[in-house]
Amino acid sequence: MDGIILAIESSGDGGGAAVLRGGEVESQVEVSGPRRHGSELMPCIDKACLDAAINRGDMDVIAVNCGPGSYTGLRIGLATAATLGFALDKPVVGVPCFDAMVLQYVMADDFDVELKRELWPVLDARRDEVMTARFEYDNGVFTRATGDMLVPPETLHEQAARQAIVFGGGVAPYAAKFNKDHLHVDEGEFGLKPGSVALAAYRQLADIDDAGKIERKLVQPRYFRRVLAKTIEERAGEV
Repeated sequence: MDGIILAIESSGDGGGAAVLRGGEVESQVEVSGPRRHGSELMPCIDKACLDAAINRGDMDVIAVNCGPGSYTGLRIGLATAATLGFALDKPVVGVPCFDAMVLQYVMADDFDVELKRELWPVLDARRDEVMTARFEYDNGVFTRATGDMLVPPETLHEQAARQAIVFGGGVAPYAAKFNKDHLHVDEGEFGLKPGSVALAAYRQLADIDDAGKIERKLVQPRYFRRVLAKTIEERAGEV
Protein backbone atom coordinates (compact mmCIF):
# COMPACT_ATOMS: atom_id res chain seq x y z
CA MET A 1 0.00 0.00 0.00
CA ASP A 2 1.52 3.29 -1.12
CA GLY A 3 -0.75 5.61 0.84
CA ILE A 4 -0.08 7.75 3.90
CA ILE A 5 0.29 6.01 7.26
CA LEU A 6 0.14 7.81 10.60
CA ALA A 7 1.92 5.67 13.20
CA ILE A 8 1.55 5.92 16.97
CA GLU A 9 4.05 4.51 19.46
CA SER A 10 3.27 4.56 23.19
CA SER A 11 4.27 1.11 24.45
CA GLY A 12 7.24 2.18 26.56
CA ASP A 13 8.83 5.19 28.21
CA GLY A 14 9.38 6.96 24.90
CA GLY A 15 7.25 7.12 21.79
CA GLY A 16 5.38 9.65 19.72
CA ALA A 17 4.09 9.75 16.16
CA ALA A 18 5.39 9.40 12.61
CA VAL A 19 4.06 9.90 9.11
CA LEU A 20 5.05 7.52 6.30
CA ARG A 21 4.31 8.11 2.64
CA GLY A 22 5.25 5.80 -0.23
CA GLY A 23 7.31 3.59 2.05
CA GLU A 24 9.42 6.44 3.43
CA VAL A 25 9.17 8.03 6.87
CA GLU A 26 8.60 11.73 6.18
CA SER A 27 8.34 12.95 9.76
CA GLN A 28 8.82 11.67 13.29
CA VAL A 29 8.10 13.50 16.53
CA GLU A 30 8.86 11.98 19.93
CA VAL A 31 7.57 12.76 23.41
CA SER A 32 9.91 14.83 25.56
CA GLY A 33 10.43 12.31 28.35
CA PRO A 34 9.33 9.08 30.01
CA ARG A 35 5.59 8.47 30.34
CA ARG A 36 4.59 11.76 28.69
CA HIS A 37 2.12 10.12 26.30
CA GLY A 38 -0.98 11.35 28.10
CA SER A 39 -0.14 15.02 27.62
CA GLU A 40 2.09 14.95 24.53
CA LEU A 41 0.82 12.25 22.16
CA MET A 42 -1.74 14.42 20.34
CA PRO A 43 0.70 17.35 19.99
CA CYS A 44 3.22 14.86 18.55
CA ILE A 45 0.63 13.70 16.03
CA ASP A 46 -0.21 17.25 15.00
CA LYS A 47 3.48 18.17 14.68
CA ALA A 48 4.23 15.03 12.63
CA CYS A 49 1.39 15.92 10.26
CA LEU A 50 2.60 19.52 10.04
CA ASP A 51 6.18 18.45 9.32
CA ALA A 52 4.95 16.11 6.58
CA ALA A 53 2.75 18.88 5.14
CA ILE A 54 -0.48 16.92 5.49
CA ASN A 55 -3.79 17.39 7.29
CA ARG A 56 -5.19 14.70 9.54
CA GLY A 57 -7.76 13.87 6.88
CA ASP A 58 -5.04 13.15 4.31
CA MET A 59 -3.88 9.98 6.01
CA ASP A 60 -5.08 6.64 4.63
CA VAL A 61 -4.35 4.38 7.62
CA ILE A 62 -3.64 4.84 11.32
CA ALA A 63 -1.17 2.31 12.72
CA VAL A 64 -0.62 1.81 16.44
CA ASN A 65 1.70 -0.37 18.47
CA CYS A 66 -0.68 -2.91 20.02
CA GLY A 67 1.85 -4.44 22.41
CA PRO A 68 3.11 -6.01 24.44
CA GLY A 69 4.22 -3.05 26.50
CA SER A 70 3.20 -0.68 29.26
CA TYR A 71 -0.48 -1.17 30.16
CA THR A 72 -1.12 2.54 30.56
CA GLY A 73 0.93 3.50 27.53
CA LEU A 74 -0.79 0.97 25.28
CA ARG A 75 -4.23 2.11 26.39
CA ILE A 76 -3.38 5.73 25.65
CA GLY A 77 -2.09 4.88 22.18
CA LEU A 78 -4.94 2.53 21.31
CA ALA A 79 -7.59 4.96 22.57
CA THR A 80 -6.02 7.81 20.60
CA ALA A 81 -5.85 5.72 17.43
CA ALA A 82 -9.44 4.52 17.83
CA THR A 83 -10.70 8.07 18.39
CA LEU A 84 -8.88 9.40 15.34
CA GLY A 85 -10.05 6.50 13.23
CA PHE A 86 -13.66 7.09 14.20
CA ALA A 87 -13.50 10.87 13.79
CA LEU A 88 -11.73 10.72 10.42
CA ASP A 89 -13.40 7.53 9.16
CA LYS A 90 -10.02 5.86 8.64
CA PRO A 91 -9.00 2.22 9.28
CA VAL A 92 -6.83 1.49 12.31
CA VAL A 93 -4.36 -1.40 12.29
CA GLY A 94 -2.38 -2.87 15.16
CA VAL A 95 1.35 -3.43 14.81
CA PRO A 96 2.84 -6.09 17.11
CA CYS A 97 5.61 -4.54 19.18
CA PHE A 98 8.19 -7.26 18.56
CA ASP A 99 7.78 -7.07 14.77
CA ALA A 100 8.55 -3.34 14.90
CA MET A 101 11.48 -3.93 17.29
CA VAL A 102 13.09 -6.49 14.99
CA LEU A 103 12.62 -4.28 11.95
CA GLN A 104 14.31 -1.36 13.72
CA TYR A 105 17.13 -3.59 14.94
CA VAL A 106 18.01 -5.08 11.55
CA MET A 107 17.78 -1.67 9.84
CA ALA A 108 20.45 -0.18 12.10
CA ASP A 109 23.59 0.93 10.26
CA ASP A 110 25.86 -1.39 12.25
CA PHE A 111 23.76 -4.54 11.77
CA ASP A 112 25.36 -7.24 9.61
CA VAL A 113 22.71 -7.97 6.97
CA GLU A 114 24.53 -11.13 5.90
CA LEU A 115 23.83 -12.86 9.21
CA LYS A 116 21.78 -16.03 9.45
CA ARG A 117 20.69 -16.00 13.08
CA GLU A 118 17.68 -16.09 15.36
CA LEU A 119 16.53 -12.79 16.84
CA TRP A 120 14.83 -12.60 20.24
CA PRO A 121 13.48 -9.12 21.16
CA VAL A 122 12.79 -8.96 24.89
CA LEU A 123 10.78 -6.68 27.17
CA ASP A 124 10.76 -6.67 30.96
CA ALA A 125 7.52 -8.33 32.05
CA ARG A 126 8.46 -8.03 35.77
CA ARG A 127 8.11 -11.01 38.15
CA ASP A 128 11.55 -12.16 36.89
CA GLU A 129 10.23 -12.85 33.41
CA VAL A 130 10.68 -11.37 29.95
CA MET A 131 8.14 -11.26 27.15
CA THR A 132 9.68 -12.32 23.87
CA ALA A 133 9.19 -14.07 20.54
CA ARG A 134 11.50 -15.91 18.16
CA PHE A 135 12.28 -14.48 14.74
CA GLU A 136 14.39 -16.14 12.07
CA TYR A 137 16.77 -13.89 10.12
CA ASP A 138 18.49 -14.90 6.89
CA ASN A 139 20.39 -12.48 4.64
CA GLY A 140 18.14 -9.46 4.93
CA VAL A 141 14.83 -11.23 5.50
CA PHE A 142 13.21 -11.91 8.86
CA THR A 143 10.12 -13.94 9.69
CA ARG A 144 8.27 -14.46 12.95
CA ALA A 145 8.58 -18.08 14.11
CA THR A 146 6.53 -18.04 17.35
CA GLY A 147 3.84 -16.11 19.13
CA ASP A 148 4.60 -13.89 22.12
CA MET A 149 5.70 -15.81 25.20
CA LEU A 150 6.64 -15.23 28.83
CA VAL A 151 10.02 -16.76 29.67
CA PRO A 152 12.34 -16.61 32.70
CA PRO A 153 15.52 -14.99 31.31
CA GLU A 154 17.72 -17.75 32.70
CA THR A 155 15.90 -20.39 30.61
CA LEU A 156 15.54 -18.53 27.32
CA HIS A 157 18.59 -20.31 25.90
CA GLU A 158 16.74 -23.63 26.17
CA GLN A 159 14.47 -22.52 23.31
CA ALA A 160 17.01 -20.55 21.28
CA ALA A 161 19.66 -21.58 18.79
CA ARG A 162 23.30 -21.08 19.71
CA GLN A 163 24.42 -17.46 19.27
CA ALA A 164 20.82 -16.27 18.85
CA ILE A 165 20.72 -12.51 19.32
CA VAL A 166 18.82 -11.20 22.35
CA PHE A 167 18.13 -7.46 22.45
CA GLY A 168 15.66 -4.86 23.70
CA GLY A 169 14.56 -3.09 26.85
CA GLY A 170 14.27 -6.36 28.77
CA VAL A 171 18.00 -7.08 28.57
CA ALA A 172 19.34 -4.60 31.14
CA PRO A 173 17.20 -5.70 34.13
CA TYR A 174 18.26 -9.34 33.66
CA ALA A 175 21.69 -9.03 32.03
CA ALA A 176 23.28 -11.36 34.58
CA LYS A 177 20.61 -14.04 34.14
CA PHE A 178 20.88 -14.71 30.40
CA ASN A 179 23.13 -17.61 29.42
CA LYS A 180 25.83 -15.71 27.54
CA ASP A 181 27.74 -18.89 26.70
CA HIS A 182 24.82 -19.89 24.47
CA LEU A 183 23.30 -16.52 23.50
CA HIS A 184 24.62 -13.32 21.99
CA VAL A 185 23.16 -10.76 24.42
CA ASP A 186 23.18 -7.20 23.07
CA GLU A 187 23.29 -4.94 26.12
CA GLY A 188 23.03 -1.72 24.13
CA GLU A 189 20.17 0.66 24.91
CA PHE A 190 17.12 0.13 22.73
CA GLY A 191 14.07 2.35 22.42
CA LEU A 192 11.39 1.74 19.82
CA LYS A 193 10.84 4.69 17.45
CA PRO A 194 7.48 5.77 15.98
CA GLY A 195 9.04 5.57 12.51
CA SER A 196 9.75 1.87 13.04
CA VAL A 197 6.08 1.27 13.85
CA ALA A 198 5.22 3.08 10.61
CA LEU A 199 7.64 0.94 8.60
CA ALA A 200 6.35 -2.25 10.23
CA ALA A 201 2.80 -1.22 9.31
CA TYR A 202 3.90 -0.57 5.73
CA ARG A 203 5.43 -4.05 5.62
CA GLN A 204 2.30 -5.53 7.17
CA LEU A 205 0.05 -3.88 4.57
CA ALA A 206 2.26 -4.69 1.57
CA ASP A 207 -0.39 -6.86 -0.11
CA ILE A 208 -3.21 -4.32 0.25
CA ASP A 209 -3.70 -2.05 -2.76
CA ASP A 210 -6.58 0.00 -1.36
CA ALA A 211 -6.83 1.23 2.24
CA GLY A 212 -10.61 1.23 1.86
CA LYS A 213 -10.49 -2.57 1.83
CA ILE A 214 -9.00 -2.75 5.33
CA GLU A 215 -11.54 -4.08 7.83
CA ARG A 216 -12.74 -1.48 10.32
CA LYS A 217 -12.40 -3.07 13.73
CA LEU A 218 -11.18 -2.27 17.22
CA VAL A 219 -7.51 -3.14 17.71
CA GLN A 220 -7.02 -5.43 20.69
CA PRO A 221 -4.03 -4.88 23.00
CA ARG A 222 -1.42 -7.59 23.55
CA TYR A 223 -0.60 -7.26 27.24
CA PHE A 224 2.10 -9.11 29.19
CA ARG A 225 -0.51 -10.60 31.49
CA ARG A 226 -4.09 -9.88 30.58
CA VAL A 227 -5.48 -10.17 34.12
CA LEU A 228 -3.16 -7.47 35.47
CA ALA A 229 -4.37 -5.01 32.87
CA LYS A 230 -8.02 -5.18 33.87
CA THR A 231 -9.63 -2.22 35.58
CA ILE A 232 -11.33 -2.48 38.95
CA GLU A 233 -14.69 -2.31 37.16
CA GLU A 234 -13.69 -5.13 34.78
CA ARG A 235 -12.58 -7.36 37.64
CA ALA A 236 -15.74 -6.62 39.64
CA GLY A 237 -17.84 -7.74 36.68
CA GLU A 238 -16.30 -11.21 36.85
CA VAL A 239 -17.37 -11.84 40.45
